[in-house]
Amino acid sequence: MNKLAKALFVRGTLLTALPLRLAQYYLNKDAFDKAASVPGIYELADLPYKKGQKKPRKYRPVKAAMGKKREHLLDIESPEPLDKKLPKKLPVIVSVHGGGYLTNNKECNRPHCQYFASKGYKVVNVNYTLQPEAELPEEIQELADVFAWIGDNAGKYGFDKKNIFLTGDSSGGHLVLLYTAVQNNKDLQKKLGVTVKGPGVRATAATCPVGSFVAKDLVSTVFRNLAGRLYDDEMKLALSYEGFADETYPEVCIVTTDTDVPIHTTTEGIHKYLEQKGLPHWYKSFEGRTHKLGHVFNVLHPYWEESLEANQFILDFFESKKE
Repeated sequence: MNKLAKALFVRGTLLTALPLRLAQYYLNKDAFDKAASVPGIYELADLPYKKGQKKPRKYRPVKAAMGKKREHLLDIESPEPLDKKLPKKLPVIVSVHGGGYLTNNKECNRPHCQYFASKGYKVVNVNYTLQPEAELPEEIQELADVFAWIGDNAGKYGFDKKNIFLTGDSSGGHLVLLYTAVQNNKDLQKKLGVTVKGPGVRATAATCPVGSFVAKDLVSTVFRNLAGRLYDDEMKLALSYEGFADETYPEVCIVTTDTDVPIHTTTEGIHKYLEQKGLPHWYKSFEGRTHKLGHVFNVLHPYWEESLEANQFILDFFESKKE
């Protein structure tokens, strides 16, 4: 894609993205308004993790949903006070929100992060630059910047650098699965232009992830014709699980539900690919009993009966990987 075509593509995509971001605020208003908090959980919000990012003077829910000037902020959710001189060291979960690459921000995942914090983790809930303002390699670099920040601030906030876990949902699931490959693959780092400096990820879990610009299913085809248009065929493959999940790929955990239509087919495709390649992984599709389960059900509704089971499945996976 030449420079003019790319500029027109980005401009057109942004015109679509802005109303979608506003709609996401109304769809997830309670989360963006921070209407509820888990008792006993301590929170530090809107900490900059990248040089040049300013901490907002005041939290404004609609502005948060639109993401303007909030790209490189993170929250910490903790079962222990965060302002002590010697905070208790605990394992860490880094949470990466989804939203079709175009929408949502960390506030949408806040209830899910507070749930994980209630189970004994310090949870780092991150923002990153959305598309089309950023391309996928830039988003991966921002995740690397988050891990560098965690390493630099481990003593201050009580992060156990030996036990850092990564989770993401939907398009955020794609980001975390890709980052898991990038962190130990110098060739992939070079291809994407990513510099990894921080501590490594011990294990990764993805909820209802997408993750391919080359697969033939409906959702992958849609993303290939949107964000995928920015990349040549070689880069499309490198950014897709068919390219980055090779024989060195570590064991990951994938959660889904059969009623996540049509994205379940995409998520199941990741599972089948890993299975075909003989790559060990945890995979479970949850069924609705008291609730009708939809996309990223355990993130949006962490206290549903089925969500509690799915979230425990993720925690069991993390616990099995602890040092």
